[in-house]
Amino acid sequence: MFEVSINYKDINISNVVMDDLNCIQKWFNKKNNLVYYGNDDYLEINEINEIFLEYYISESEIFLKILKDNALIGIFKGRIEFKDENIIWISCFVLDCFYLDNNEGNIILDKILKFFLHNYGIKEFLIGISVKEKKTLNLLMSNGFKLVRISNDFFINSQSSSNAMIMKRNI
Repeated sequence: MFEVSINYKDINISNVVMDDLNCIQKWFNKKNNLVYYGNDDYLEINEINEIFLEYYISESEIFLKILKDNALIGIFKGRIEFKDENIIWISCFVLDCFYLDNNEGNIILDKILKFFLHNYGIKEFLIGISVKEKKTLNLLMSNGFKLVRISNDFFINSQSSSNAMIMKRNI
């Protein structure tokens, strides 16, 4: 687990702790306010507990809460892969729609990526995201992410499927 503490104006980005899980689960399931990474599956509390435990016991996992004026507005989850050049695979980056529509979402993502560059020397970031997530895709592209490849029918649930765009940014 990597310790993260980023403060920018009234925004605080830090590690998720056990006491945050109920709040994250309730926030994540407010479908009308969020753009989802991946698909629209409901997140049960046992699933969020499992995600937290995976993060908590692994030294390479990242799980961050993004707060504005102490209210949850987003989460960021990923893992560091240790190679010749260490990389971060972002598995989840979700913000309230309002922040995807304005420059603040760009600043938030940039602050997170630059934190890992300056504190851990990580220069390469990858994410797989549904082609249906137009707002999040726009945010990623405006932050310098480029398309690497497309994986067909990567996200599948009982009602639909969508392709994933694998995107990469080098700093």
